[in-house]
Amino acid sequence: MTQSSLKKSLSLMSLLALTGAPLVGCDGQSLEAGVGTESQLGTTEQAVSYGGSDYLFVTTPKTWHVARTHCQMLGYDLVTINDRNEEDFLEVQEKARGMKNVWTALNDLGSEGSFKGPQGEPASYFNWHPGEPSNANGIEHCVTDRFHYSTTIASEQWNDDNCDTPFPFICERPAESTTNRGSFPFAVQSTADATTNTANRQLSLVAGQLFTAGTCGLHGASGNKGDTYLRLFNAAGQEVASNDDAEGPCGFLSNFSIVIPATGTYTLRAGCFAHKACSGTVAYNY
Repeated sequence: MTQSSLKKSLSLMSLLALTGAPLVGCDGQSLEAGVGTESQLGTTEQAVSYGGSDYLFVTTPKTWHVARTHCQMLGYDLVTINDRNEEDFLEVQEKARGMKNVWTALNDLGSEGSFKGPQGEPASYFNWHPGEPSNANGIEHCVTDRFHYSTTIASEQWNDDNCDTPFPFICERPAESTTNRGSFPFAVQSTADATTNTANRQLSLVAGQLFTAGTCGLHGASGNKGDTYLRLFNAAGQEVASNDDAEGPCGFLSNFSIVIPATGTYTLRAGCFAHKACSGTVAYNY
């Protein structure tokens, strides 16, 4: 296996299975029933900031309305794709996570055929698949990116679909402010994918917090040399999050986000891909 293909495999392995994180009012099943006190956000990973926004990728399918509620409870909203450059960036991220038919904020729930963004603003950019939007059976009012259907359609374009269909989704918010909760420098080598000889920082984290760490995409974060690798472990020594290549504008640098599953002491470890040498600054927000 080449280094390139090995790194791609490691990047795909960074998807995080998050379960049982207590966030009031976010549980998909409970919300649909009307009441909820706990959350299972689902399999989630945050990509690096791009173009003034932070993105949270959720691969666990939810209906459009529940997906939007999940985003809003974390200070986000469903993603709005504003131009071709943002579309290309998201395409890379969606492919890395195997995401298809991905909910966006765009919808015509207010007026058939008049697609608007999350605040009711008219859309200025479209990338419809040929023949779409179709409003099939008069019930398709919410828009998905990366339209796939059966074995006949596999595209990177948009489709209108039934808002009550569970699909993966992307949350978006303005990029974090220029302050952060902390950072630490590192200069390490022979870390074997951040499993040994790492630079570490212990943190006291609370269940339900959205914790983000990176050598890119956060204020003060940097990778001055080499290919960085980050891992987060709980007090029992179990890995709960990791990232090798954040891709997009960060390339081989690292960035991940996780909803903290349980209150306790966590260890953030900074290392390098394979047995290389790397250095920089890890920054983190929560």
